[in-house]
Amino acid sequence: MILLLCVVIYIEYTRTFTLMTWKKQYKLQTLGRPPDFVSDMTDRLTEMLNASTDMQPYKVTNKCNNLWWACRSESCTRHLSQNPRERLWDILSPKLTLADQEREKIVSLSSQIPASNSIFATATSANHYYESQSMIHRLHTVVFPYVPDKTFVLLDLGLTKEQRNKTEKACQCHVISFPFELFPTHFRELHSCAWKPVFIMACMMKTKKLVVYQDASIYWKDHIVELLDRGDKLGLQVWGGRGMHNIPGATLKGMFDFFGDQPCAYINYTQLQAGVSVFKQIPFVVRSILEPWAKCVMELDCFCPNCTRGYRDCSSRNNTLHRCHRYDQSALSLIVTKLFAGERYRFHMPKTDGGNGYFLLVNRSQKETNYFDQVH
Repeated sequence: MILLLCVVIYIEYTRTFTLMTWKKQYKLQTLGRPPDFVSDMTDRLTEMLNASTDMQPYKVTNKCNNLWWACRSESCTRHLSQNPRERLWDILSPKLTLADQEREKIVSLSSQIPASNSIFATATSANHYYESQSMIHRLHTVVFPYVPDKTFVLLDLGLTKEQRNKTEKACQCHVISFPFELFPTHFRELHSCAWKPVFIMACMMKTKKLVVYQDASIYWKDHIVELLDRGDKLGLQVWGGRGMHNIPGATLKGMFDFFGDQPCAYINYTQLQAGVSVFKQIPFVVRSILEPWAKCVMELDCFCPNCTRGYRDCSSRNNTLHRCHRYDQSALSLIVTKLFAGERYRFHMPKTDGGNGYFLLVNRSQKETNYFDQVH
């Protein structure tokens, strides 16, 4: 009994210490925007926007005949501010800042994750089990041999007991469970991926350098070290560019309302893919990207404003905006686009406009049924 009590006290102390350290390191405030912090963040944003880049902005058509693709709207009367401080001020608003109770829940999730120099993170459930085997096979082959001092964390969103046992034996990873009971009920709707920003934030609490998130459909090629170097140099790497629809085409208007923006201000920007990203452990990325993203998924008025399952389907060919909703992907796209505006292309992964790019292949149909049986 005494030993159990000591363990409970230690766990609670660790969580409290982690939260206090996190808040101090990143000057996280429940309310308000400290002027010195805003100035520091603005300086960092300006440095990132003025740095040299090997990327080129993608071309956008001047005619909005097809409202699904990125275009320049002549009728839009409200555009994103050209002032970096103004854009950052909006992102750092209290309604996009986590409350202490919300941070405590993320700290609780992070307590399952071991500290590491870099963390590769993914998530899976029973219906993606075979895809995960194929993805992990690729990680073992082209990533693990070339990336030292890393941890691979797999978030269990609903594996069967047998699937989890096999995964733990074969994946060379730490399998953790998502504490759905701590979060709003809409987190249980796995298709919305509300868990994803929270999971990435939890991993960020335990990494010293980078968090690399990937869905089960991501297959790395032989250039992972180059991508990690880019993430370390630039602060983040996101997948966006040609071949993706515009942001308001697949984002409900209520999300723009929550951010205080007009949808047409984003019509000339392609939506980012949320299935693969690299984030560096620096205050700017944590406070201006990951925290607002995590806060948005906590609030239905932001994450899923008056939406239903029917809004998942983007196959409609109606030439209108807001024809569907991409949930976590829409939120990430708004936040990153608002921060960097016309300079967002600087942080895109190069040569990744299609599903078969320089760094990776996206294949949602590739599966392996017995890889785990072969390796354990």
